[in-house]
Amino acid sequence: EGKSRSKSALSKHFKIPISILNEVYDRGLAAARSQGMRPSVKSPQQWSQARMSKLIVNIEKARKNGKIDRGRGQDGDLVQKALKK
Repeated sequence: EGKSRSKSALSKHFKIPISILNEVYDRGLAAARSQGMRPSVKSPQQWSQARMSKLIVNIEKARKNGKIDRGRGQDGDLVQKALKK
């Protein structure tokens, strides 16, 4: 049985509020539309999904080592918000 990639499943599994996942997903859509995407990316939704996955990785890293990546496109503010929840 394949793992569910829905926002609610990811939210439960990684203990991240769904509101934060929704926010980063929306940012991904906006970025894809305003700044464009790499040629290999097929849709704004795919771009948003990747950005959400990156946020989850960054939150997991920050939980382990306490460091938040504040680089461009890393959504450091959302990582910080997730750590406070």
